[in-house]
Amino acid sequence: MNRITLQPPAPSLRSVAAVELAAIRRPGPNSDRVVKMDAGVRGIVPLAIAALAMVACILTPLVSQEEAARVVQIKASDGWQSTGVRVRAGDHLRIRYIAGEWSPWPGGSYDATGTGGDPRCRCNVMEGVSHAALIGQIGTADPFLVGREFDHVVGESGVLYLRINDVDLHDNSGEIEVLVELER
Repeated sequence: MNRITLQPPAPSLRSVAAVELAAIRRPGPNSDRVVKMDAGVRGIVPLAIAALAMVACILTPLVSQEEAARVVQIKASDGWQSTGVRVRAGDHLRIRYIAGEWSPWPGGSYDATGTGGDPRCRCNVMEGVSHAALIGQIGTADPFLVGREFDHVVGESGVLYLRINDVDLHDNSGEIEVLVELER
């Protein structure tokens, strides 16, 4: 982390005189009244404002990255699709099916749990998982079952990808919508 130290400029004789003579005119019936401003207070105010601005700039990205949520549409006819969410090892990742239906063949209609068909079919990307279920992958790590809901602390880092559990995409149709939530 880079540290920035603000040093006030060395006062010149002219600036000291200007500060000593600085005055604020108050509006209203006594507008002719002049209030002298203490030189020490006048010098601290700009530094305090600058310090608060720096703290706000530093904390804003930290707060906005603590929790993020994004709705994503995943098409049955496409392979791995980026969610645009970058996950870090130790993050709490939640993926929830919201709506929509898709099919790994003409005439079908399924949600994120898939068809429930043979999980050992050679047509699956992930063996042992329901055909047409929603699956995920972080970076180039091994894929994992999402289904209707995934809620875990992850051990991998990288971009989150989602897709249908089907290798034959040419006859697929439909799409589902999921909510991706991330807590750091």
